[in-house]
Amino acid sequence: MKLFLLLCALCALFCGSLAQIKTGIKTRQPSNPNQEYEQVNYERYNGNFKPAEYYQGEVFTPHAKAPLDATAEFINKTRAGIASGICFKEVPTSSLAKSGQVPVSNGTSPGMSTVQVCCEGYERNPHIFKRCDPICEDDCPNGICTAPNQCVCIPGHLRNAAGKCVTTCPIGCDNGICADNGQCQCKPGFMLEPREGKYCLPVCEKGCQFGKCVGPNQCACDKGYRVSAAGTCEPECERCENGRCTAPGVCSCNVGYTAMGGVCEPVCSLGCDHGFCSAPDTCSCPPGSELDRSGIKCNPRCEVPCVNGVCASPNKCDCEPGYIRDEKQPHMCVPHCPQGCPNGYCSAPNFCACNPGFIKSGVKGRHFCNPSN
Repeated sequence: MKLFLLLCALCALFCGSLAQIKTGIKTRQPSNPNQEYEQVNYERYNGNFKPAEYYQGEVFTPHAKAPLDATAEFINKTRAGIASGICFKEVPTSSLAKSGQVPVSNGTSPGMSTVQVCCEGYERNPHIFKRCDPICEDDCPNGICTAPNQCVCIPGHLRNAAGKCVTTCPIGCDNGICADNGQCQCKPGFMLEPREGKYCLPVCEKGCQFGKCVGPNQCACDKGYRVSAAGTCEPECERCENGRCTAPGVCSCNVGYTAMGGVCEPVCSLGCDHGFCSAPDTCSCPPGSELDRSGIKCNPRCEVPCVNGVCASPNKCDCEPGYIRDEKQPHMCVPHCPQGCPNGYCSAPNFCACNPGFIKSGVKGRHFCNPSN
């Protein structure tokens, strides 16, 4: 028994000595008060080590979370206020049936059931099936999509004239740089936005009426307008020859022209008989015709002049009264004697001339050529 107590005493004495040695290493002070502590490379032991400045004066405690910055707090608060985007819709109960199951209708009418769907302008969250997120067509860069096509800019960003969230001082300056005084200094071809003065706008030196200036001297024209050769926006017309496009789809004709069938046609104020007006007060004739001395009438043209007739159509003669067309020479019209001229020839309409050796006899108007003996 005494031996056992002696062993216990020795064991207690030895363990106490070890504890005193361990505590001394943990709490020992430098022998010289002016001696600095040995610098320990904590990064060697912990790859995630961050200096004390990271915690911005916060007292570090084991397992404590790093404080959120203003941007993170803004994002969390904004997202928390976004609507769930859940709507309800009635569908045929039979469409919900699974193999071996008989679904129970819960709609407003028999055979119909109410199900949850994403509201219009929302889409199913790929990670949380019961949540629907709003859709912004441009994906809302530098912002948070809080409703369909509605963006809320995160801190350090501002909505510009185009509705986009762009960086502003002190973290940046869209189309410029943030100077030391907290003001934007714009790049060449840009100017400071006059209202907010926090971002830079492109400059179009010749203006950008009927459009938007989207880059230095670069216009994006409104619907119905197009970029002109000068770089400005001008109205667009499908056809506007001999005129000027004064508005989208509206063509104003030049002087001497008038609108006909959606195009500008020249006008001949004195007319253009049997021809067409090729320019203001200029009459032109079709092939086979020629302009007379008046300058406003087109007459048919016969390559060989008509004899005892008139040119009625290109290379076709119409005979004067009392004449008929010669069968061998179509351009010639010869006198016609309806009763013929025995022993003579028709020298004029209904007038016979007797051959040599014959003389006329009979009543005037019914002369006959009879032998002279």
